[in-house]
Amino acid sequence: MIRSTILKLKNNFVYRPPSGDKNNEEPSLEELLGKLNLKIPKIPGLGGGSPFLGFIIIAVIGVLWLASGVYTVSPDEKAVLRTFGQYVSTTDPGLRWHWPGPIGDTDIVAVTKTRRMELGFRGSEVQAGIFQEVPAEANMITGDENIVKAQAVIQYRISDPKAYLFDVDDPGEGDREIDEGQPDGKTLRDIAETTLRQVVGSRNIDDILTTEKEAVQQEVLTQMREINDLYKTGIDVQQVLLQNVNPPSEVQDAFEDVVRAREDRDRIINLAEAYQAEQIPLAQGQSAKIVEAAEAFKEGRLQIAQGEAAGFEELLKAYSLSKDVTRTRLYLDAINDILPKVKKYIISDSASALPLLQLDGRSGGIE
Repeated sequence: MIRSTILKLKNNFVYRPPSGDKNNEEPSLEELLGKLNLKIPKIPGLGGGSPFLGFIIIAVIGVLWLASGVYTVSPDEKAVLRTFGQYVSTTDPGLRWHWPGPIGDTDIVAVTKTRRMELGFRGSEVQAGIFQEVPAEANMITGDENIVKAQAVIQYRISDPKAYLFDVDDPGEGDREIDEGQPDGKTLRDIAETTLRQVVGSRNIDDILTTEKEAVQQEVLTQMREINDLYKTGIDVQQVLLQNVNPPSEVQDAFEDVVRAREDRDRIINLAEAYQAEQIPLAQGQSAKIVEAAEAFKEGRLQIAQGEAAGFEELLKAYSLSKDVTRTRLYLDAINDILPKVKKYIISDSASALPLLQLDGRSGGIE
C-alpha cells in the first residue's frame, strides 16, 4: 500500500525540466515524502503530519473497536450472539468476546430472575396494596353460566433466550417495559387469559369460590406450560396465583351467606370429630375393664367348678365304700344347710347314740 502511494505521488509531483533539457532527473524519495507530509493535515497535540501517523490512528481505532467486543455475563444471565443480524450461539456466564457492532450484536438475558404479570388488575409500583381493576380481563363466565371476577398473578422465567428473542413476534407491553418482539408481552397475557377463562368455564361458581381454588391454579399452570412449549416462547411459567375470586356485587351478600354456612358446617364437623376422638379412648378403656372383670369371673367360676367336681369325685369314692354312712351324712348336711338356725336333735332307733356329724357347725355328740 505504501509503495502504491509513493508511485502515485511520484506521478503527481515529479519535476519535469523545460523541453530541450537533457537532465531529466526524477526527485528523490525524501522529496516525495516531504511533499506527502504537506498533504496530511496536522492534528493539534500530535505535532506535524507524518505518512505513518494515519496508519497508527487507524490501528488504534481498530484495537479499540475490537476491545469493545469484550463483555461479561453474570451467573444469573445468558448471552445471545448475533453476526450480521443472524443468530450464532448462546454463551454461559463468564468473560466473553464477540464481534462488536455493526458486525455483531450481543443480547444479555436474565434467566434466573422471576418475573410477574398481573391479570385482571394492575398494581401500583409506588405504593403497595393499591391496584386498579381491569374488568375486560377479570370478568369471566363459569360453567353454570354465572359471572365471576377472577384476578391472578403469573410468575415466570426465561428458559430459552434464543426462542424468547427470535421465535415469537410480539407487539410488547409498554406499561411493563416489555420490548417489541418479546413474548412475555401480549402473547403471554393472551395465553394466561384464555387458559384461565377455559378452566373457570369448566367449573361451577360454588366450586371456584370455595373448594376448587387450588385445582384451578394447578390446571391453569399445566395448560399454560403446554401452550408456551407449543408456541416456543422460551418462557417457563413457575406459578399461577389466584388473588381475588369474587361473585358480582349484586349477589355478593348471598354468596357470603353460603360461605358462612359452609364454615359453620365445617366447624360443627370439627367439633364432632374432636368429641369422637375424646370418647373413643374412654370407651376403649371401659371395655377393657369389663373384659378383664369377665376374665376374672370366668377364672373364678372355673376354679369353683373344678373344686366342686373334685369334691364330688371324693364323695363318690366314699359312697362306693360306705353307702349308708355317706347317704346319712349327705342328708344331715342338707338339713344343716336348709335349717341353719334351728336346733336339731338326732334320735336313733338303736340304743347307742349315732355320732353327730358337725351339725350347726360344731362337732360333738347327740343333742
